[in-house]
Amino acid sequence: MGSTKKIILLEDDKASAKLVSTFLTTKGYEVLESHEGRFAIEMALKEKPDLLIADVLLPDMHGSEAVKQLRASSSMNGLKVLFLTSLLNKGDLAGQETRLTVAGREYPALSKPFKPAMLADVVGRMLAGDN
Repeated sequence: MGSTKKIILLEDDKASAKLVSTFLTTKGYEVLESHEGRFAIEMALKEKPDLLIADVLLPDMHGSEAVKQLRASSSMNGLKVLFLTSLLNKGDLAGQETRLTVAGREYPALSKPFKPAMLADVVGRMLAGDN
């Protein structure tokens, strides 16, 4: 890996955030955690991450709203986004990769709970440009 890829992890459950953050750090990524949408937006505008991994249900706003607000900034228009959500944890979608549509744009999504190897695969593909 040439330069370390920077990821912002927007997850309100601090234990889950720590697990995901630690796992991605062992894969060579720089991971910055945020537990609220408004702080993730501020952090993203300042840090210019390569990827935003966002939960959907958050205490202050939906992750999709945070993404819409970030996309409104010209500096964030190309931001890659991966949603992690328990909203998709039904039947065949449990633990699978799927897509969510936010403001007319499709984004990759993983349903919780997911396998760490699947997360690593999706993140790796997204950061390699194979999204």
